[in-house]
Amino acid sequence: MSTITVTNIKATGETASRSATSVAAAWAKVNGTGTPSILDSVNFSSLTDTGTGNYSLTLTNSFTSTNISTCAGQFSDAGGTNAIYASATTSIILQFFSSSNVITDGLNLSALAHGDLA
Repeated sequence: MSTITVTNIKATGETASRSATSVAAAWAKVNGTGTPSILDSVNFSSLTDTGTGNYSLTLTNSFTSTNISTCAGQFSDAGGTNAIYASATTSIILQFFSSSNVITDGLNLSALAHGDLA
């Protein structure tokens, strides 16, 4: 595999370029019910169910520190919210809470992380 080193990137058809460091370092779409699984992802190698509503996503390429920016979301008819945080440079923790603020397994969860890769 080849590596291309750039400062800025611009997708075909876009008029503005952006810093290559602002591109997401990792993202995942997760099914957290039944046997939890990663439906699609970039830079995540595995998902571990660590308890009801708790998931650990392992990074393929780790971050240089836990000082990263994360975002989580979910789509479900039942509503609810997500929490996400970096607990180590090699993984992030994703949690799902129902609309009544009870931790529970989530159906369509997503995770996004920005930061410097090691």
